[in-house]
Amino acid sequence: MVNIIQPKVDPLPTGIDLTGKTVVITGASAGMGLEATKQLLRLRASTVILAVRNVAKGEACATSLRQDRRIQTHNPKPTIKVMELDVDDYRSVQRFSKQLREEIPVVHTLILNAGIGLLKLERSASGHDRTTQVNYYSNVLLIAELLPYLQSGAEKTGSPARISWVGSRAHEVTSLEKKAPIKSGEGVLAHMDKEEAFVPFQRYGDSKLLCVMFMYSLAPRLDPKKVIINMMCPGMVNTNMSDVLPMHLRLIVNVVKSFRARPVEVGGWIILNSALVVGPESHGKFLNDKTISDKSAFIKSPAGQEIQKKLWEETITEIGTLTTLPAEFK
Repeated sequence: MVNIIQPKVDPLPTGIDLTGKTVVITGASAGMGLEATKQLLRLRASTVILAVRNVAKGEACATSLRQDRRIQTHNPKPTIKVMELDVDDYRSVQRFSKQLREEIPVVHTLILNAGIGLLKLERSASGHDRTTQVNYYSNVLLIAELLPYLQSGAEKTGSPARISWVGSRAHEVTSLEKKAPIKSGEGVLAHMDKEEAFVPFQRYGDSKLLCVMFMYSLAPRLDPKKVIINMMCPGMVNTNMSDVLPMHLRLIVNVVKSFRARPVEVGGWIILNSALVVGPESHGKFLNDKTISDKSAFIKSPAGQEIQKKLWEETITEIGTLTTLPAEFK
C-alpha cells in the first residue's frame, strides 16, 4: 500500500570526503542526476564524469557547476568531464565504455541513474521496447563492458569499486504475470518486445523488475571486496520525469507531487547513501530510501525464481553477442 506521506529522510552523514575519487553518473544533466552531481562535487569529488545523451546540454551543466558558489567553497578546482552516452543505443554504450577506459585511469563509483517511463511502445535501434532498452538492456551492457575495468581499479586502490543503480519500488507491485502474462515456453525478452505485452502504466515497473532480478543474479557472482553492487529507490521526487505524460495525467500527477514528492535534494541524498555510505552489507540488495529491503513476494515465489533464471540466461546470451563477457557473466 502506498503511504500518502513519504517517510522523512535524513541528510548524508557529515565527514564524507571524496578527495581523490572519480565518480561516473549517467543521466547527469537533469533531475536527480544533476542534483547528485552537485552533491558529489560539494563532497570534494576530484573527478566527476557526466555521462549524458546531449553533450551540449551536458557542457552547459558543467559550466554551471564550475560557477556554483557552494561547490567552489568546498571544491575549487574539480575535474568535470562530459562524455556522450545515449542509453537508448547499444553502440553509444560501447563507445562510451571504450572512451572511459582509455581516458580515465580509475573509476571508484558508477551511478546508473538514467531512465525513462514511456506510456506507448516505441522501438530502439536494437528492436527492443525503448523503456526496457534504456532502463535495463543498456545498463547491463554497460556493467559488462566496465566490470573488469572497475575490478582492476579496485585492485589498484585496495578498496571495492561501487555500482549503484537507481531502481523503483514499482517492481514490487508487478510480476510479468498480471495483465499480459508470459506464456508457457515464451522467452522473457521476447515477451517484453511483444506489442500486446506492453501495458502503459505497468511497463516502467516491469523494466525495473528486470533490473533488480538481474542484480540479484549477478551479485553472488561478484566478489564484494572488488565490486559492491546495490540498487535503490528514492521514492517520488519532484523532477520533470512526469513531463512525458499526457497533459490531463500530468496535471493529476503534479497535484500529487505538490504534497507528496520529495525535494530533489532528498533524492540526491538517497542515491549517494547507496553509492557512498552503506557498505558490503548492501551488496546485492535493494534499498527503499536508505533501508535495505527484502525481495518482493513475487521474486521469492517459484514463478519469480523461474523468470529470474530465464532472464539471466537470455540476457547474457544477448549481451554476449555485443561484447566479450566478463567471467562473472558466464
